[in-house]
Amino acid sequence: MSQTMPKKTLSEKDLLDYAVRIGVQAKLDGIKKSQLENILASLELFEDPKHSLLVTAVYSNRQASRLKRGFRTADIISDILNELYRNGYGREEARKILGLAKWTFESIENKEVKVNVDIKKLTSEEFLKILRGG
Repeated sequence: MSQTMPKKTLSEKDLLDYAVRIGVQAKLDGIKKSQLENILASLELFEDPKHSLLVTAVYSNRQASRLKRGFRTADIISDILNELYRNGYGREEARKILGLAKWTFESIENKEVKVNVDIKKLTSEEFLKILRGG
């Protein structure tokens, strides 16, 4: 039984950039840290590591609808997880991204954040500038 190789190579930089986008948008949307933890935990609901990405994308949208906030965060999570799914990645990469997103969120949780770039294009370097107040 052969394992399919991912179509697009993801670097650790890509994973970090995705995480920064989720974490910053979650802060801007007023999401609680516990919601990010619940989204991360939802990766474990399905045994199949690839299909768990789709479940988590759906779950993030369900949470936004239920809480009536976090719609942009859910959109970013869904976009990223769908990209991972289409490119043959699974739970391991998603776990790294969502775990780093939680760390990103925690680093700005009690700070006022001003973002002057499109969140969907935010990079880890730009995030570090935001952390430094610039």
